[in-house]
Amino acid sequence: MTTQTASGEASTSISGDSADKRGEALVRVVNAVPQLNALRIRADSTHVLPVVDYKGVTPYQAIDHNWVSFQASASPDDVYEPLETNREVLSDGHRYTMVVMRDAKATGFQTRVVRDDISDDMTRAHLRVIHAAQGIDEVKVIARRGDELFSGVSFTSDAGFKDLAPWAGTLEFRAENENRLLLSMPKVDLKAGRSYTIVLTLGKKGTLEAFWFEDMQSTN
Repeated sequence: MTTQTASGEASTSISGDSADKRGEALVRVVNAVPQLNALRIRADSTHVLPVVDYKGVTPYQAIDHNWVSFQASASPDDVYEPLETNREVLSDGHRYTMVVMRDAKATGFQTRVVRDDISDDMTRAHLRVIHAAQGIDEVKVIARRGDELFSGVSFTSDAGFKDLAPWAGTLEFRAENENRLLLSMPKVDLKAGRSYTIVLTLGKKGTLEAFWFEDMQSTN
């Protein structure tokens, strides 16, 4: 499978079948902690995942344990602290994305681990949204001059994957109850055969921001 970020960085990973035969799960980390670079995550002190900057996505890493305690470090001396949601069950052969964000008090870390069920349907685009913007209530996602795609997406939750006809345009993120526009995302191009993840986070002024990455199954 191939992953590409909005900045053009690309990585490839082994198939789920290959990981299953090895007794491994595949895990990657997304850094949604505002303005925090050089975030490190390790699993049970034996698997250290690559350093990831704010709005970055690591390549998938193989984890050969099914019960994993994750720890985070934001310091150059590699002092790790347990994550609030640090105990995860991983199944061999499956892919997971760990989104690291600020907790509800904006003082520590918490995570959302989602399973990556990447579609091999090459006729449709596939979209999900992960809400990692601490302090922002429920949001809905609308295709401008089109349909409502998601509603009731709350902090730490995810919506999707939703199968869509290929589409290009502007996505709007609005407050669920007030319909107030929080963020416009222009020049979105959802192509057939690709699975897109949009992560919501906070900017320097406490306003909503978003970044995205895409996955595509290998055709060979």
